Amino acid sequence: MFKLFTSFAILAGLLGVNAVALEERATGGYIQNPSGQASFTHYSGCGSPACGKTGSGFTAAMNQLAFGSAPGSGAGDACGRCFAITGTADPFSPAFTGPFHTIVVKVTDLCPVQGNQEWCGQTTSNQNNQHGKPFHFDICEDTGGSNAFFPSGHGALTGTFQEVSCSQWSGSDGGSLFNGACLSGESAGNWPSVGCGNKGTAP
Repeated sequence: MFKLFTSFAILAGLLGVNAVALEERATGGYIQNPSGQASFTHYSGCGSPACGKTGSGFTAAMNQLAFGSAPGSGAGDACGRCFAITGTADPFSPAFTGPFHTIVVKVTDLCPVQGNQEWCGQTTSNQNNQHGKPFHFDICEDTGGSNAFFPSGHGALTGTFQEVSCSQWSGSDGGSLFNGACLSGESAGNWPSVGCGNKGTAP
């Protein structure tokens, strides 16, 4: 009887832990897939990222619906995850056929819906942006990612992404900029595994 009770207790404990992890992962209706279609732009001034840590390698901000947190709410579950991103088209120059490039970026920042509706305006009720893509990566210029990714004269692309091990990313993490800084996605399994966890409600 004691062994049976103990087994049930252990099982319940394991289920409880998994339930908490799954609940944290799915909080608020965020949409987080390890691969898919995306759009790509670039930005500068990446020194205060929403994840709370900078990176010396290629980094990017991710659209709010995938990032997993609202502005000012801290790190989302995208923080620290690494993605191989590949351009395949220029939405403003459909006749352009390349050459296109693939780079590996680490997510360190948020591209919020507010003020970025064209590219990062995905919401639970309208899951594609104005270019028909459910995900967006805004690539940091400061560490060279945009120069490596975008062909000369082309500053916005569409294409694909695939989550990869951060062993494929070249760079190092900076120190914490605030309490709650997190890049735990770099050591977590690919989505749907949990890294930093989600916060708040999806847009």
